[in-house]
Amino acid sequence: MQKTKRSRHPQKLDILPFVILVLVIGSFALAWVDENARATFADLAKVGVGGYIGLRMPSNRTDKAE
Repeated sequence: MQKTKRSRHPQKLDILPFVILVLVIGSFALAWVDENARATFADLAKVGVGGYIGLRMPSNRTDKAE
């Protein structure tokens, strides 16, 4: 039986959901504490979630040289 070789470092997309989750929860916690900056923390959460969605979408680019 042959063992499969696993990387010591997890892939970027494996860690990214946890980073986004911490960003969103932290933003909501800070918005709850500081009522005057709620819009800023909401924007920060939106940018994080939007970036995650953008990285998860497949790319339609081709690398063919013309």
